[in-house]
Amino acid sequence: MKHALIVTLFLCQLPLIAQSISQPREVTYCELSKNPAEFNRTFVRLTGFVTHGLEDFEIHDPACRTQGFSIWLMYGGTAESNTVYCCPGEASRESRGAPVTVEGITLPLEQDQPFQQFRELLRREPDTTASTTLVGTFFSGKRELSGADAIWRGYGHMGCCSLLVIQRVTSFEPHTRTDLDYTAEGGWYEDEGCKWATERDLGHVSVSNWNDGAQKGIEAQKKAEDGEPWAFTNARRVAMESLKALYPDRVQELRRVKNAPARQVFQWNQGKKRTIIVVSRPYWLSFYAKGNAVAWVSTMIKEVECE
Repeated sequence: MKHALIVTLFLCQLPLIAQSISQPREVTYCELSKNPAEFNRTFVRLTGFVTHGLEDFEIHDPACRTQGFSIWLMYGGTAESNTVYCCPGEASRESRGAPVTVEGITLPLEQDQPFQQFRELLRREPDTTASTTLVGTFFSGKRELSGADAIWRGYGHMGCCSLLVIQRVTSFEPHTRTDLDYTAEGGWYEDEGCKWATERDLGHVSVSNWNDGAQKGIEAQKKAEDGEPWAFTNARRVAMESLKALYPDRVQELRRVKNAPARQVFQWNQGKKRTIIVVSRPYWLSFYAKGNAVAWVSTMIKEVECE
């Protein structure tokens, strides 16, 4: 009876043992997005930009054009990510009572020095982006149709996404530059001091914007390098140029309301209406620069109505 119990316990641990000694499958974000079901429950190594903030713990590839696909992150083992999202989120405690189990698979976590340093970065910067290489198990979620488009859902905020359970943080790039904007939201939460219900979003460029937002930033960097050098130094002109397509044949008198090395915010008042333009040097855009210089990019444009 004792031997049978030992054998039973050993067999129960086989999936975990096999995974720990196996090599992860090298994949790219684009490969996962093209056929998520092919990689369901696969132990993978993935490099991308991890974003963490309110209702956000994801990994992205801004050069990969995807629609209806995104990857939510969570830690394996007992570690919590302290991510506020619905529902219920992971913001209430530092660790779970038991190792995380997804679709019947118990998933461990190596809490080594790279992991501890990565976790500390996310704690220190509540809204942030980091170029990171992760090893973990991918879950595709379920394929749903929204009109003619396929969407992969089941995990994360409001069931938004596919899932990667982090089991090892292989490496990440530390934040050392003061001229770059490391935030993930791209100006989304800049306070306009007006009625939120009247807000109309006119443009958003961020690493997490799957509707070609990130590609617009990459194109702006290329234009700056190919013949618009003023985009490296003149944030106000960048803001003005970005408004031309939205307000043709109208003169905008911009007032600067924030001036920082990596982010500037401008306002244009038109009676009760106010246009907010956020111009920044996104950290993730530095990976698409030919040299060290990153162009100013209009990362958020929104119109609100004020009292």
